[in-house]
Amino acid sequence: MSYASRVNRLVVLALLAACSSSSSAPPAPPERTDLIKRGDKPLTLVGKTLDVGDTMPDAFVYDGKLQPIPLSLLRGKLVVLSVVPSIDTKVCEVQSHRVSDALDLFPKGTEIYTISRDLPFAQTRFSEEAVMRIKMGSDYKEGSFGKAFGLEVKETGLLARSVWVIGPDGKILYRQIVADQGTEPDYDALVAAAKKAGAGGA
Repeated sequence: MSYASRVNRLVVLALLAACSSSSSAPPAPPERTDLIKRGDKPLTLVGKTLDVGDTMPDAFVYDGKLQPIPLSLLRGKLVVLSVVPSIDTKVCEVQSHRVSDALDLFPKGTEIYTISRDLPFAQTRFSEEAVMRIKMGSDYKEGSFGKAFGLEVKETGLLARSVWVIGPDGKILYRQIVADQGTEPDYDALVAAAKKAGAGGA
């Protein structure tokens, strides 16, 4: 190999090394272990967990026919989200029933969804067998909802049990991320927050 060829090769290698060092991987999402637990065992939430005053992100879930439901389509409506780890567990089943049974207590026209990472087929089966009066949304595929809301539980890959009220302008008005994931949320507080929002309260 000639001297010029060796020099050219060294220049190319140096450029490749510079490019590889400058193109660093994206930073890992933040993690929190101070919000939820199961019994006495802390659980890890991945990503920035949304709070009151934040804007609902343009994430999406899937309906029973595997069609995406962009949350942006809910803008202009009062929205209640009941998030459960899995509808095939007792507490999640109870939570879904309690929110569905409270449908008439929410302001008229409120869009109410139960969201989990269960397959849409399982959600449809559950909804039909339980005669659910609210809609179901599955975050089974890309996990868009869990990532956007910061509700993905690292240890299980499921969603953190929580309830949310989101105003017509897309602002989060109320949230409860249940501290002990083995227990139910505060349904009275959820209904009260939705009624306040429906009456024009902030």
